[in-house]
Parts: sequence; C-alpha cells; structure tokens
Amino acid sequence: MSALTVPLRNPNATTTTTWLTPRSLIEALGPFDLDPATPESGMPWRTATRMLRPSDNGLTTPWPKESFVFHNPPYGKGMGEWMAKAAQHGNGITLIFARTETGYFHQNVFRHPNTTAIFFFASRLKFSDADGLEKNAAVSPSVAIAYGEKARGRLVAAVNAGTIEGRLILLGTDQAGVWQKGAKSRSRKKAA
Repeated sequence: MSALTVPLRNPNATTTTTWLTPRSLIEALGPFDLDPATPESGMPWRTATRMLRPSDNGLTTPWPKESFVFHNPPYGKGMGEWMAKAAQHGNGITLIFARTETGYFHQNVFRHPNTTAIFFFASRLKFSDADGLEKNAAVSPSVAIAYGEKARGRLVAAVNAGTIEGRLILLGTDQAGVWQKGAKSRSRKKAA
C-alpha cells in the first residue's frame, strides 16, 4: 500500500501501524496512474492519479493494462496475492521489504518473466506517519521491483539522476528460463 502496514512488536511504541511511502520516492519514480493500496484515511500527497483504498479492494479491482501502477502492498498475510497481481499486470513498480527468501519473492520476482529490474536501496527507507512526518528508518531493507519496460526505464532514470541510491539489477527477457534451468538441476540432485 502507499502505506506500509506492519504488526507492532511493542504496541506501546506507537499508536499506528500505517507508514506512508516517502514522498521523495514517489516524486523520483512517478508519475503513476494507479495506486491500488492507499490507506483508508488517505495521504497528505498523491501517489497516483487514481488511488484505491481498502474499501475499494485494490486486490480484486481490475487494474487496466495501460495503467502504470505504483504498488506498496499491505505487508503480512496476503502478500503473495498482491505480488502475483502486480507481476501479472506487468506495468509498474512495486515497493516491498527485501524478503528474498520468501516464496512470493521467488515466484513473483525472480521467476516472473515480467520482472525487468530489481533495485536494492543503499539504506533503509524512512517512511512517514499518517500526518506525513518522516519517522525513523524501516525495520527491514526495501526493494523496488520493475515490471515491464516503462518501470525499468523509470528506475534507470532515477538512478542516473541520483534521486535514489543503491544497486540496480537489470534483468533480460530470459531470466525466468535461466532460473527454471537452475531449479530443475536442483530438483534432480534431490531425487538422486
């Protein structure tokens, strides 16, 4: 979601679990046509022309193929469904924690043919509270995933402009096939 929602380890530490995507990141990578996961209470800045709230159910609402999507899904249960929808849509940028060991990351990032680039931020992002005030760094590192050539181009442009810092990995059209070959080799070894 344009706001990251995470379970709290210490419920007394804060009164909210909603953290808004940094405005500077939206400005660096935008503009966007659709944000399917905006907080119900809204945001102090726009992330896209059309912003869906939980009551609009961005997961079941169709995403027009021509819409360039900014996607920061709700974290936790259901992440795999959100990631599958973004990957299948194939035209946008997804911002999530860099949980590269998860099944949804392997299935919808590493294995998916629509993935054109992966950007690992040099430091942890600082999300904002519901009032738009920047807070401490996130609990985990973040990654931006490009689905489609337009998204890849936006990440490349932002890196070249110096508006985002980190490591950009550009992927070719054959990365899914290469990964699958590696997976088959591993499964053969297990069978032996």
